[in-house]
Amino acid sequence: MSEMSPRERTLCAFSGGQPDRVPIYDFIYSRKLYKEVIGKVPEYYNGEDATRCAAKIGYDFVVVPLGGFGGIRNHAESDDIYEDEWGTTYQQDAEVSWPADAPIAFPLKERNDWKNYRIPDPSPPARLSEIEAALKVAKETRTAVFGCVRGPFTAAWLLLGIDTFSLLLYDDPDFVDQVLTACTDFYIEGGRRMIEAGVDGITFADDYGSTSAPLLSPALFQKHIIPQLRRMVGTFRQMGVPVMMHSDGNIWPLLDSIVAETEINAYHPVERGAGMDLKEVKQAFGHKICLIGNVDNKTTLVTGSVEDVRSEAIECIQAAAPGGGYILASDHSLKDDMPNENIFALYETGRKYGKYPISVE
Repeated sequence: MSEMSPRERTLCAFSGGQPDRVPIYDFIYSRKLYKEVIGKVPEYYNGEDATRCAAKIGYDFVVVPLGGFGGIRNHAESDDIYEDEWGTTYQQDAEVSWPADAPIAFPLKERNDWKNYRIPDPSPPARLSEIEAALKVAKETRTAVFGCVRGPFTAAWLLLGIDTFSLLLYDDPDFVDQVLTACTDFYIEGGRRMIEAGVDGITFADDYGSTSAPLLSPALFQKHIIPQLRRMVGTFRQMGVPVMMHSDGNIWPLLDSIVAETEINAYHPVERGAGMDLKEVKQAFGHKICLIGNVDNKTTLVTGSVEDVRSEAIECIQAAAPGGGYILASDHSLKDDMPNENIFALYETGRKYGKYPISVE
């Protein structure tokens, strides 16, 4: 097989196919990695720098959020505390939270708050500025660009707070569904605009699990989240692009319904530290969806040796790459606490051992 472009390789794997080699991807949270690779530290996560950094490392695709992390700021309350356009208040800690800040206060407490609440407008062209910047770089690098939206669960609890959201599922479930629907509508429209701008696919970020179990019971998930996912994913698939689900944590009890009832093409990051065994997930779902990730980003990539990283990467390739439909990546993101040599070792191992046909010895 002739060598594919990064974009071709990515889209082949997303379709469940077998490209020339296993694609390689990661979400770059590491500012020191940016510094070494492109010679500067971005003030904020942006489409141009993310795409250039990914391409220089050799990653096959990049994920760029709609409007950047946290969307558009409304006003700052202090140097490190600000409210975004949704009315959610965030605490910024450049040493810990970059590029995604921690929410500390929420605009909705009960149904009465909803009466006067207005969802932001998804249509301003400025929301696409980072997407457009990424696509411009990708024309040179042939990198695939995936736009990213929030999933319904995350978008809704960021308005209510996770505690209030959880209580209202029992006390006022109809209200919760109204919030879920409105948030999903916003991100469907945002995703639609990114697709029209030319992205190769859409990622929705929606963390459904803790390290030991889902955050919602399968019954509640089926009742409140699955209908929104059907709408969101279905819209993007009908527009002709693949869809990647990013969900941290142990989501074993939810995967059957997600795979069977939505049209996702891929699942990321198959979190090793949360009990998501890549070989078992591959056996259960690998014939239906592409799997992305599973190299431990809390231990192996942080405190392990280069050889530890290489060994775990080979293990992942052998477990999930045969037959196609696997992309090598960490089980979340690349962070400042990882030695850069470990990050480069992960990529180099993928290049060396990810060529098809895969050796399983």
